[in-house]
Parts: sequence; C-alpha cells; structure tokens
Amino acid sequence: MNGHLNTPLPQLHVGHGSHHGALSIFPVWVDAPRLTGLDWKAASIRNAEREGSPVVGELVLHNSSSRPVVALEGDLLKGGWQDRMLAASILLEPFEARVVEALCVEHGRWGERSSEGHGSRGTHEAHGRRSALSVRHGNLRGTDQQGEVWRRIGRYETSLGATASSSMLDHLDRSQPITTRQLEGQRGVIIGIGGRVMGAEIFGSSTGLRARWQGILTAAALDARLAPERRTTAHDARVFARYLQAVTLEDGGDAGLARAVRSHQGRLRTSGIVQANASAAPPSIIHLTAFDDAHPLLENA
Repeated sequence: MNGHLNTPLPQLHVGHGSHHGALSIFPVWVDAPRLTGLDWKAASIRNAEREGSPVVGELVLHNSSSRPVVALEGDLLKGGWQDRMLAASILLEPFEARVVEALCVEHGRWGERSSEGHGSRGTHEAHGRRSALSVRHGNLRGTDQQGEVWRRIGRYETSLGATASSSMLDHLDRSQPITTRQLEGQRGVIIGIGGRVMGAEIFGSSTGLRARWQGILTAAALDARLAPERRTTAHDARVFARYLQAVTLEDGGDAGLARAVRSHQGRLRTSGIVQANASAAPPSIIHLTAFDDAHPLLENA
C-alpha cells in the first residue's frame, strides 16, 4: 500500500450534542462494518523502559494477549522514569514486544519515584487515559515535537496552577470529570471547545471507543478550561464531518499489523491507522484523529 488510498471515508452521522461549559460533545456513527477480533484493552499491553539505559523518546510495549492489540497515539502511560504518551498508533501482533516512539508529558522528572506504589520498577500503568487534543497536536507540528508538547503542557501550568513535576496526568487528575454516556452503536466523537470544533476521534468499533471513552472526555474537559464558555453548534459539527469524509488518506508506513495513514488538506489534519483487508475491499479504519488547525487552542499554541 503506497501513496493515496483510493477510497473515501465511510459516511459519518452526527447526533445531538451535549454541552458542559466551554465543552461540546457530539456522538458520531459510522456507516461501515465494525472491526472485530482486536483487543482494545490498555491492560493487555505491558509498558516498560528500555533495558539498561532508559531513553526519553522510547518505550517497550509487549502484547500479553493472544489477539492483536491496539495502542493509540496520545495514549498516556503513568510511571517509569517519567510519564509518557505514545507518539504513534500501532497494532501489535499477539505476544509481540516492540520498541515504540513516545513523548514525555512530565517535564519535571527523570528517574524512578522513591515510592512508586504501582507496578514493578521501570514499568508504566495504562488505563485508557488520553492526552488532550491540544497537546497531541504538538506531536504533529514542526520538527521539535517534544519541545512543543512540553510548551503546550506549560499552558496548563501557567493558567491552572503548577503541578509538582509539570505532569499532564496531574492536570487531568485535577480536572472536573465529565459523565456523558456513550450511545448505542456510537463509534466516534466530535469535540467542540469555546464555540468552535477542535477535532474528532473515529474508531473501528464501539468497543474501541468504549476503551478510550472516559479518557477522551477527561482530556477534552481539561482543554476546555483554557477556552471561553461558548457552545459549539450541531451545524458546525456536521460541516466538520462533511469535510472529514472528503479527505484523501495517504499511506504513512508501517504500524505493526496495520498501516499508518495521514492527510493534511487546508485546515484539516488527519492521522490514524487502518487494517488492510485480504480481499480487494478498501482498508478498514481502526482509528482516526482529525484536527482543525485553525482552532485557537491549536493555532495559537
């Protein structure tokens, strides 16, 4: 699979939104067969520092499941020598171990905590928690991704109060939880903040969305604390979905058992992973994230 993927995205159906201060959440249904046979549980992956000398930008992921397991860009891992987020999505083979790229989301610590209180030394906990869209967007902008991620976390430090180690996870822990429920058959979500659509996440199955649902909401609520309290309209969410459906995905290379995909057309930036089908059928979306580059929290980061 090289170059463009000659297939449109599936039809997306956007439902009525719910509003929580500056945050608006719109459910999305996907007009395509759901993916089966994948393990979405964060607990199925063991995460550890590299043996010998840990590296800031790398972690070792080990699939402890007998099924292919999904690890997503933006997934947060707590512990080790510092808290990290995955820099790219991957579909790991059953029982596979692989070194992957990661980004630090805890600028003020490098070394094991004196009393971890969780897991074994050098390991990380994963519970389906997600980094905020504004921070993940820094992973896609320019050449100094790590510096950009730290700078964006620094906005929380300045606006919301400093944490002990400049930790994204500490800011999420202090954020007010959102309790909106996932609807029957829902496989995606469009996120509006401060009266503007900021982005979306689309999954290959409701199970996939469920595994990251609370993490997505909590991260979005944190970004919303930096924005004015305005509702995003359903009209704007549906316009965003129409633009997303029209993108042409490009092959982004190896992603384990999957292929990475990406697109940057005008203000819309998209990345994710797809599962290539054995037949001539179009590849199936495992996960896609879309950003509106013109959103104030992304453009003016």
